[in-house]
Amino acid sequence: MTMRKIFHLFLLVGIVFVVTSCFKDNRVIWQGAVLEFDQAVTTTPALGVNYPIINTTRGATIRTRINLVGAQRPNDEVITVAVDPASTGREGIHFNMRNGGRVTIPANSSFGFLEVDVLNPPPAPGTNVVFVFNIQGNENLKPSENYRRIGFRLNL
Repeated sequence: MTMRKIFHLFLLVGIVFVVTSCFKDNRVIWQGAVLEFDQAVTTTPALGVNYPIINTTRGATIRTRINLVGAQRPNDEVITVAVDPASTGREGIHFNMRNGGRVTIPANSSFGFLEVDVLNPPPAPGTNVVFVFNIQGNENLKPSENYRRIGFRLNL
């Protein structure tokens, strides 16, 4: 290689470094955090609603995971989950939410669990009820608009 070719090669490499070093760093770094039902993310919504409805049985204990999407917290976070108005199942008749619908996401964790005891209501052949839960969150953590609800169907 001649000295002239080496000079052109170094000049080309130098121009590439100078031109690309001026690009802005346009990476989007999201600083927020939201809550979502894990099964609402991984299960297809039921027909006619925008949340999944999962079958359950009498006497079962439902333990469904709530995800914290975002940075983990240094302290425990206690969030609330409420019965949605779309629910046809009634608390105390068809199910009982443990801890009054309060869910703890432990410090340095990304998950908490809603636990619901399915009761054994009187049989009513051919009918079913759906209990729908809605994440309320707390003052620090808000629910994801798309994955905040989940339903469970109990055949009577």
